[in-house]
Amino acid sequence: MATTTLLAGIRYAAAALSIGVVLLAGASCSYDNPAETTKITPATNGINTVVGAMKLTDMLILSHGADQPGRIIGTVFNTSSTDAIVTITGATGPKVSIPVKANGYTSLAQPPAMMLDPTAGPPGSMVTVRVSEDATGTSADVQLPVLDSTLPEYQSYMPAAPGSPSTTQPGSTASPGTPETSPSSSSPSASPSPTH
Repeated sequence: MATTTLLAGIRYAAAALSIGVVLLAGASCSYDNPAETTKITPATNGINTVVGAMKLTDMLILSHGADQPGRIIGTVFNTSSTDAIVTITGATGPKVSIPVKANGYTSLAQPPAMMLDPTAGPPGSMVTVRVSEDATGTSADVQLPVLDSTLPEYQSYMPAAPGSPSTTQPGSTASPGTPETSPSSSSPSASPSPTH
């Protein structure tokens, strides 16, 4: 009887020890690994891609509808040592030309507004555009998301709503190419991110 009681006690002690080891092992896993919520990842709604010597970041189109004008937003970085022109051609033919300085960038949040008319896709869709750059002669098809003014950070960059009177917004809708309407290009030392 005493032997049985002793064996039962040893079994209980071994079980308690095993549970304690498992709990300690589980606790030590999170001790040296930071929680996922402590890692900060910048939110972005646009796409990032590379076409030749050009790095396109946070690129998207703002529009009220598929048959409405769409404004291209994002930043184009030129990693080459020569000035370049990036051309974005819409699915139905409209295109914009964006000058980018050598080893610099152009923020499309600055005037003039780079417009595709029509957008060719409703908000919530992806629109395929052709991106070409003349620094290395590279072209590629890129899918850009189409968003509307649902997100407040884009409201001031939206094209004028259909039927509303024209208002001055950040970035005019003038045609690119003339000195007063070319997008702002800067050296990489300045802040490259458009305000979202």
